[in-house]
Amino acid sequence: MSEARAILAGAPPPGALPGSDYALVWSFNPWRDRRMAAIAAALITLGLCLVIGTLREPPLLRAILGLAILAALSPAMSPAQCRVDAEGVAVQGTFGTTRRRWSDLKRVEARPAGILVSPFERPSWLDTYRGLLLPVPPGARDAVLAELRARREAHGA
Repeated sequence: MSEARAILAGAPPPGALPGSDYALVWSFNPWRDRRMAAIAAALITLGLCLVIGTLREPPLLRAILGLAILAALSPAMSPAQCRVDAEGVAVQGTFGTTRRRWSDLKRVEARPAGILVSPFERPSWLDTYRGLLLPVPPGARDAVLAELRARREAHGA
């Protein structure tokens, strides 16, 4: 899905107010939208797996460590589907869907890797764990950020 179609797919019907029932849906492919970050993550994963392979540990432990590294870096390498609707926001990635309700969200802010929705009013070190990062194609960032802020306000969060 191109950057333009990513936003048009969830474009509101004429006269719709922010926070209404229409859903804003887009996809994010890091190999297309953030190629250098995806290549770096793949190279780091490969390098660390090669180092783990040289350890004198049981093969099962080496396999588990390799899978843990792959799982930790997979968001930088695998596509995601994002959805913003009347209930909240969701990101579907390799390992399932993560969802946050509007009632739980207090802040929306732009980050280099996407848009962060957080349950904290001010920046916190817990944003990494409790917040949700929505990866957004570069050309669609401003439109999605404005829509998310309008919907958060409409839901009284």
